[in-house]
Amino acid sequence: MCSKAINNKPTSAPRTQRGVALITIMLVVAIATVIASELVSRVHFHIQRASHQHAQAQAYQFALGGEELVRQILYLDHEKTDYDHLNESWSKLKPQYEFDQGVLIIQVQDLHARLNINNLVNGEGKLDDAVFEQFKQLFSQLSLDIALLNTLVDWLDPDSTPIALNSEDTGYLALERPYRAANAPLIHLSELTLLQGWDHDTVAHLAPFVTALPGQTQVNVNTAPARVLATLAKDFSVLAAERLAASQGRDGFDSMDGFLTHDSLAGLEVNANQATINSEYFAVYVESRFAGRTIKLQTLLHRSAATGKIQLISRDRSSQYLWPQTEEQDAEPG
Repeated sequence: MCSKAINNKPTSAPRTQRGVALITIMLVVAIATVIASELVSRVHFHIQRASHQHAQAQAYQFALGGEELVRQILYLDHEKTDYDHLNESWSKLKPQYEFDQGVLIIQVQDLHARLNINNLVNGEGKLDDAVFEQFKQLFSQLSLDIALLNTLVDWLDPDSTPIALNSEDTGYLALERPYRAANAPLIHLSELTLLQGWDHDTVAHLAPFVTALPGQTQVNVNTAPARVLATLAKDFSVLAAERLAASQGRDGFDSMDGFLTHDSLAGLEVNANQATINSEYFAVYVESRFAGRTIKLQTLLHRSAATGKIQLISRDRSSQYLWPQTEEQDAEPG
């Protein structure tokens, strides 16, 4: 009787299965490691973003604190003096205010020291010839094309009859990105870049000497730079205006009679209707730096001439190219 020999050679299947299991485990560990790393990275990103947002929010609140400081100073100033000049506390703020992890840089500018663009068109919607002459003088001082001034008037006046070429709806609607002329008072100086022939450089060059305020306003002869003062009378040069301002120092004139009878204005026809020694509108520029974040805040405030009450007109965090350039404003005339 024959019997088959039994093969006792071990099979390799269990060893192969163990290898596959090991590779599977390693693959799972690798995937889990990648996922965990991604989660940690995302959590770190969100923590950093939240930290930056928190610092940004704090910087903005500090900027609002700087604005509130100016509001209090302006209110107290109204109670102390009957006229406004450059020797008052709002004009002599510290260069900067330091606090934990940050600093505030505050500038206050009297907007009655500038020509109000909205004065060009009076309450009846008509061109004010006297104001137009003021702007012509200013444009001439700054070597700006007078044609730009005509374009500006077309933007402001309520009619659709062009004074300059392509400066009403027909011109603007023909642009690649069409829009209409405002035919209304200017709200913000940045609107000027929408006008035919105007650009950012033109606006930045003009900005230290003009403003866009609601209604009709006058020039404060105590705070206006020489270029603006010179527009108050025909044939009144910038150099003569500088001498006039220097003769009074930072305290300025305490009455309009004192200004109008000054020797520098002898023989000149002064546009007294456009001049004053009081101010109601102020621009507040606050730069807040906190924990590596920077906020620039521009605020327009109105102070009631009767009560001194401070009213917020606008806040702006976008038009930083219009940030005040005091070196330009104080520069010697060319």
